[in-house]
Amino acid sequence: MKAIQLTKYGSSKDSFEINEIPIPNLTNKEDVLIKVNAFGINFADVMARKGLYRASPPLPAVLGYEVVGIVEKTKDPKNSHLIGKRVLALTRFGGYAEYAVSTALGVIEIPKSLKNGIALALATQYCTALMAVQKTALEKNDLVLIHSASGGVGTALTQLLKHKGCKIIGLTRSDSKMAYLKDNGVDFPIDTTKNDYNLQIQKAFPNKKVRGIFNSVGGKTFKKDMQLLDNIGTLVFFGISDRTTQKKGLFSTLLQMLKIGKIHPAMLILKSQTIVGLNLLEIADKNPQQLQNALIELITLLDNKIINPVAANEFSWEQISKAHFGMENALFTGKIYVNILD
Repeated sequence: MKAIQLTKYGSSKDSFEINEIPIPNLTNKEDVLIKVNAFGINFADVMARKGLYRASPPLPAVLGYEVVGIVEKTKDPKNSHLIGKRVLALTRFGGYAEYAVSTALGVIEIPKSLKNGIALALATQYCTALMAVQKTALEKNDLVLIHSASGGVGTALTQLLKHKGCKIIGLTRSDSKMAYLKDNGVDFPIDTTKNDYNLQIQKAFPNKKVRGIFNSVGGKTFKKDMQLLDNIGTLVFFGISDRTTQKKGLFSTLLQMLKIGKIHPAMLILKSQTIVGLNLLEIADKNPQQLQNALIELITLLDNKIINPVAANEFSWEQISKAHFGMENALFTGKIYVNILD
């Protein structure tokens, strides 16, 4: 089968090759083989490409966490009813290929009317956003802060939190994306390149703290966020994109830890604050049915027009480097994906 392989760590220009490799085998009882129509690109793929993601497979590797396609084969006959069905599935890598393996416990059947890009946005980005929101106790009129608010997860978080009636602060590194943030529901968009977002928020809301913070950046932003976080507030930490600006190695890892700093549990107790970590890959490994349930809920929210995924960034096999470059440098808004067959 045809697949995009990561053959060396480094820049998006020369890290990938399109090769012919064997179709993957079904080894676990719940495994299903999917003929891929389209696959998504996520920031974790960028981290893996740069050699900064420990969970990624050894080189040469096929990246990719999510696919839309048709089930062609199942390991267990009890799952044979899935054969021929168009499904949305999360994969533990292997998505950048003509065939990918997923688990029957995590796939959901989707209608032909649901476009590939929209479906893929529901997988990693909207599942992450939904589970992040579920880890908080946010209520109507609560003030929330979303890092990278114009990205896939940021877009999803904004829509889900807007539905709850929260007041949303959204961060972006580009003035050109300010209008996108407003259109998507951000009440107070901030361009972080113009001034420190911490100071801008304190100036705009002098007598109010932030009840919920969604951070995918890490680095120094963690300390700033803790200064903004209200008592009984929650900070959900689901990424460290700041790590991509540093080289691979122990020194850079230690530097990242110093940037983030220490939090003593006694301080959390005193203020009744919560810091939550969220890793979708770990959830997919330990409890794939949780992801399946999240996808089912998201389909309902989509049908009821409560969420509106943005998926305008479609690429071909040969444009994988361009897609990765855009993802790494925050050039796009919403979902980024490669369409094999619509």
